[in-house]
Amino acid sequence: MLALVGTHYHFRRVVPVALRPLFGKTEFWISLKTGNKSEARLSAMTLHAQTSALFRTARTMTDPARNKPLTKDDLLALYEDIIKKQEEVLETNERKAAQDLKLEHYTASMDRYRDLLKTRAFLTYSTDALERLKQHIITLRQDMITGKIQDKASLASKTEEVERLHDTLVKLFQTGPALSQASGAVPPSHQLASSTPSPAPSVMSSPRLTEALQTALLADNQKSDATKKETARTVALFVQAFGDKPVQEITGRIAGEFRDLLFSLPSSYAKSKQDMDLNAEVERAQEFDLPTLSGKSVKNHFMRLSALWNQLIRREIAEKNPWSNWDFDLTKRTPRRAWTDDELAVLSSSAWTCSTISQATFAGITLVAAYSGMRLGEICNLRNDDIQEVDGIPCFLIRPHPKDKWTPKTEAGTRNVPIHSALLDWGILNFQKESEKFLFSELKTPKTGPRGTDFGRNFSKFKTTIGLPAAITFHSFRHTVSTRLRNQAGDLRELWIDALLGHESSHKSQGATTYLSGIEIENLRQAVEAVRYPTLFLRHKL
Repeated sequence: MLALVGTHYHFRRVVPVALRPLFGKTEFWISLKTGNKSEARLSAMTLHAQTSALFRTARTMTDPARNKPLTKDDLLALYEDIIKKQEEVLETNERKAAQDLKLEHYTASMDRYRDLLKTRAFLTYSTDALERLKQHIITLRQDMITGKIQDKASLASKTEEVERLHDTLVKLFQTGPALSQASGAVPPSHQLASSTPSPAPSVMSSPRLTEALQTALLADNQKSDATKKETARTVALFVQAFGDKPVQEITGRIAGEFRDLLFSLPSSYAKSKQDMDLNAEVERAQEFDLPTLSGKSVKNHFMRLSALWNQLIRREIAEKNPWSNWDFDLTKRTPRRAWTDDELAVLSSSAWTCSTISQATFAGITLVAAYSGMRLGEICNLRNDDIQEVDGIPCFLIRPHPKDKWTPKTEAGTRNVPIHSALLDWGILNFQKESEKFLFSELKTPKTGPRGTDFGRNFSKFKTTIGLPAAITFHSFRHTVSTRLRNQAGDLRELWIDALLGHESSHKSQGATTYLSGIEIENLRQAVEAVRYPTLFLRHKL
């Protein structure tokens, strides 16, 4: 993403293979004209968001603003516009830096000028005071010579006056010019009026974001523990990207850069540990053209920060909220759909590339999803004792396992799913091992997160590698089963399909809600067996 060429960083973005004929390039290179890595990183995040939008436009060849078709020349013009905007931003930053430097020099000059005025006032006052002291000493000496001072009391009074003036001068010279601005140290006639307003009394420095989080949010008893945890997670993500900045330094500009970063992260980042390198994740999404965080996910991060800032404003820690009134493109999420026969043929003919999960496990999990519509979490959490016969029909029993803290997603998710004859013929029951608890024992149970996370991440990577579109995912098998069953010309009832998939019934009649549990397992087997795939053939071994 970032490349250091000479003394300046450059933004590097790989053009997806399918779009290279349109742009005539394999990569975009844009000079960032800075040797500062932090500045370059922020600029690169903005450029990544802009080029991602350009790639989306190129795939449809339609102007999203005017809904008009585009030509290749139009795409190149959009690319040139990105470069032009980047140059304008750099020029604006250079002008601002020059102005800041000029202002800094002016401020330093004014400070030196004010110091000179103070010094002059100090010298003027101290010179007058020395002259008065000199005259007092001369007068005292003459009075003593001429005999004007006749008694000890008068002598003591004159001597005290001289000593008092002497002490004042000693203190004045010890403290230096700063004393010239102290109240009462210099008579009003010697104090100079400032040409600029006196600076406001200094206030307590702005706390850093993590400190403000502890103060304003975690101490708020009205927030649930879940809300506090999610807010802390969002703050940690911001700190990982921009550092633990003082609250007053977090402006709308930084909020916009954080928004661009979030939209550039792969969607899998939200489900993984948050200690991964952000730049590496952005670059991974770019290299493999992975789907990125949805507008809803980005909006949730901003809503948490906005709520935190409202607390800070009430506590007078922050002046305004930079996290409100942002657009999150909620309507632009990639739609998910069912698999086509052609796409299943591509899946079947492609070699599984993951080295930590075997071909057999990949094929077994995939075929169970395709022939049952079960969720990935339900499949990966199947125990060997979850395979039983119900009324003489082999079934997957999807049920809660409290000891392992796993339960189906919904109440309707607890159900019996007849095992498709294609799965039995393929040999799905061969995965049962007496020494193992789980059916797919090769999968590792992570310390945090749901079982099957690694498989889901590797399946997504594999799907992208073999050129399948972002609109289909592992969860699309569930859509596929639902779609194909509902399009059957036979006598399959909606209630059977809902019960098979673990959906809340779409029929809200008294009979549907009260007697749904009475659906016979034979009817569910009839629904399962209606699923057919003419192009899906996955082998146990490569």
